Amino acid sequence: MDAVIIVSTHGSTAPGGAVGWAWINHAGGQFDSGGAARGTDQVAALSALLRAIEAHPGDEPLLVESSSQYAVRSVSEWSEAWKRNGWRSPSGDPVPNLELVRDIDGAVDARTGPVRFHWVRGHVGNPYNERVEQLAGFAAEEWDAGRGGVGEMLVPDAGMIPDAELRGGSVPAEPAEAPSAPAPPAAATTGPTWESVTLF
Repeated sequence: MDAVIIVSTHGSTAPGGAVGWAWINHAGGQFDSGGAARGTDQVAALSALLRAIEAHPGDEPLLVESSSQYAVRSVSEWSEAWKRNGWRSPSGDPVPNLELVRDIDGAVDARTGPVRFHWVRGHVGNPYNERVEQLAGFAAEEWDAGRGGVGEMLVPDAGMIPDAELRGGSVPAEPAEAPSAPAPPAAATTGPTWESVTLF
């Protein structure tokens, strides 16, 4: 059996309405993060799941962790019933965040290896969950301060406003000499002391 890839994810919002997402791979500490000028906690958490799946193609089993019960239940419990019901809730209402849920469903189907989602409790000393929360929070803060990626969006169809559009479609001029980029966050050098049980 192939080794299981374990990835922690998190979505965060900033006071001004910007959102950030992040994922971190437990093996080696690789990570990614991003954000958008506007969004919700749910959109940020689902975006983190989607980006984690897209970043880990292949045959190996993938376990995606999140501290968002909404995100985990949306894609592991509710989505099959929604799909059978024409992407409607049992009451016939539209599914919240439908585009993201469908994109995640498609990403899981496109991946050759199995994908499982696992809810983890936040703020209990899990180093990967704590680090990914910091990364997502930093991304949301950057977008809130207007320093997010110009023209980038989490999910184009999820009703988010690109940073460039908020600035009237103009991109600020580059300074004559760009400041050096800050060093990326250091990867964890030691792993957790617990063992993870998977469902594969």
